Amino acid sequence: MSKPLNGFRALAAAGAAVTLAATAAACGEDSGSDADIVWWHIQNQDPMMSTWQAMADEWAEESDLTFDVQPIENEAFKERMGTSTQSGEVPDLFQTWGGGVLAEQVEAGLVQDLTGKLDCIDKINPIALEPYTIDDKLYGMPFDAGVVGFWYNKDLFAEAGIEQPPATWTEFLDAVQALKDAGIAPIALAGGEQWPGHYYWTYLAMRLAGLDGMSAAAEAGDFSDEAFVQAGDMLAELAEMEPFQEGFESAAYGEADGQAAHMGEGLTAMELMGQWAPVTQADASGIEGGLGDALGFFPFPEVEGGAGAPTEYLGGGNGFAVGSDAPEEIFDFMCYLMEDENQTRAVTDGGFTTVSATPEVIAPEMDANTQAVVDAMATATGTQLYLDQAYPPAIGGVINEATEGVILGQISSEDMVAMINEAWAAEQ
Repeated sequence: MSKPLNGFRALAAAGAAVTLAATAAACGEDSGSDADIVWWHIQNQDPMMSTWQAMADEWAEESDLTFDVQPIENEAFKERMGTSTQSGEVPDLFQTWGGGVLAEQVEAGLVQDLTGKLDCIDKINPIALEPYTIDDKLYGMPFDAGVVGFWYNKDLFAEAGIEQPPATWTEFLDAVQALKDAGIAPIALAGGEQWPGHYYWTYLAMRLAGLDGMSAAAEAGDFSDEAFVQAGDMLAELAEMEPFQEGFESAAYGEADGQAAHMGEGLTAMELMGQWAPVTQADASGIEGGLGDALGFFPFPEVEGGAGAPTEYLGGGNGFAVGSDAPEEIFDFMCYLMEDENQTRAVTDGGFTTVSATPEVIAPEMDANTQAVVDAMATATGTQLYLDQAYPPAIGGVINEATEGVILGQISSEDMVAMINEAWAAEQ
């Protein structure tokens, strides 16, 4: 299949015909809706759930089109999309993160080429378009972009005697131990959902192999390099310190008593998460504003001796793709979402980072947390799309599953690399 051309290195299986990921879920087939536009997204909590609905209602009144807007929880959405793509029927407008998953949908003829169809394209930062670009054609429109880093509780760090965020992996392990010694749970993790855990192995691999090493491994479909085994060993070493909250093995991400709630309630000191973390912390904990001024952000630490740099970020964003049977009027609606006023609403209500080519117009006074992500993006020397989105779903799923196995001590680092290599071989 074709290879996505984007700075987030969303690599699909080079030269291979990709098959659609199968799923046993029995949900997500064609909704049977009579609406002109069926829209699936994952902002299933307010304020953004109501904001998207309001924008659809406004456009419906202006255009005489009808909408069926369906907010869906993240994991349930992935299952529904898996079933929908397998059946060959997808919504008119739906959430996408680009990369290999989108590339498979393109290969299957399920999404429309947006090249030249969006009059508002000049309003969008070209960097934000890259994860949705395949063979120089655009198949998705972003509405948010950012990076993954450590969100931490400044008060708990101070209580443990940690004066500044760790800059190296050694300092990070020392901070974990200091927090444990102070009786504080160091890290919140949604072990029950797998994907948050894969951030750790990915970042360690990035710091050890560098982005060139990551790219070469994906191009070859071979992760046998020692850097990837060492990344697993280092993750296992962290896990052996028992740094995660009690019950993390079955914890969800955004639900009550899950990863985000533990952070929002001040029960754990840090989490490795994307730009949406502050809003989700507040929503999941039920505490307006979450940690407020006590919340800080720092990049994933440098690994001493590694080829990667701390200015290389794991990241990506949120966007929308258009189903192959969607009406052409949908392009005007997508540009309506990109109008300055509506972009400001999304930044203000949802805590999203803007993808506008002129961010100062959209968000002249961003809150400190959003500003931290924007600053990280501005200083980034390289980026890597989340692996469970960058690679074909079958491979991304194996990485998530294998990372969980390493964290739980169920498999070795060598086993993890073997599983990833086998998944790549099966795709070729």
